[in-house]
Amino acid sequence: MSLKICEKCGGEIGKDEDICPYCGTDLKDRKQMNMSNTKPEMKENKPSDVEFAEFGWRFLAWIIDFLVISAIYLFLLIPYYLWRIILRYWFVIGVSYYLIWYLICLLYFLILESILSQTLGKLLLGLKTVDEETFEKPSFIQNLKNCCLKCWFTCLIDFIIGVKKNSDDPQKRKRIMQNVSHTVVIKIT
Repeated sequence: MSLKICEKCGGEIGKDEDICPYCGTDLKDRKQMNMSNTKPEMKENKPSDVEFAEFGWRFLAWIIDFLVISAIYLFLLIPYYLWRIILRYWFVIGVSYYLIWYLICLLYFLILESILSQTLGKLLLGLKTVDEETFEKPSFIQNLKNCCLKCWFTCLIDFIIGVKKNSDDPQKRKRIMQNVSHTVVIKIT
């Protein structure tokens, strides 16, 4: 294992140098200590100027997203509604409406947040969903966990429980599923 930067002065160090050419620090002990430490270092990319998104902005983005989802739903609903009139299976089709709504919501949030880390509402308001440790785009699995309860009334339950549980959270996580998925929403500057 080679050192690249001197811990004392911050100067760049070559691969096999035992003494820092800038400040003269002895690096032999440090090299041996690094070799004996086999624990991999966690990647931390926490910028000090991260601004977590406030509730009002997040709620407004959620409303914009549901307006977009409603437009998609209505576009898909017209042929489905005609089918309902023809077949008259009220209960089965009524339950299907909610299932279709949930699937549209899930796919909308999951696809956009997996590709862009943003939905259209977040994009318009300058918000972004990121991994809580690296502040980079979350993985597909993290997004799937985060989006499971993001649709319709389940989001309200998720939010109410989340506010009670996370009231002192410095990272402004307002939903339980953000705890499960280890994601946060930040404001993009």
